[in-house]
Amino acid sequence: MSITKTLPGHEYAQAHVIIDENGVSLISYRTLVCTIDADGWLTCTGLYSRTTIKHIGWFMRAYGHGLSYYDAKRAYTDDVGMNVYTGEIKTVKELAGIA
Repeated sequence: MSITKTLPGHEYAQAHVIIDENGVSLISYRTLVCTIDADGWLTCTGLYSRTTIKHIGWFMRAYGHGLSYYDAKRAYTDDVGMNVYTGEIKTVKELAGIA
């Protein structure tokens, strides 16, 4: 089962989150932007626009457990996943089990 919610405090933004057994995902407009999986691994697919950057910041404040937009940006630019609970960093290939 999944739940779709607006970003806390930003009900009229063109973004929402999907929460399910796999974790929480940010959808900005119609694009999957960030995911924090059930084990706490944050991945980011892109920064896209100034508005989406704001959405990422709001998402990280609500669900990032102390990580910020800049951590999500680093995850994207360095092609890594960051664990929101431990701070551990792994390459996306390591997270996918192909490294």
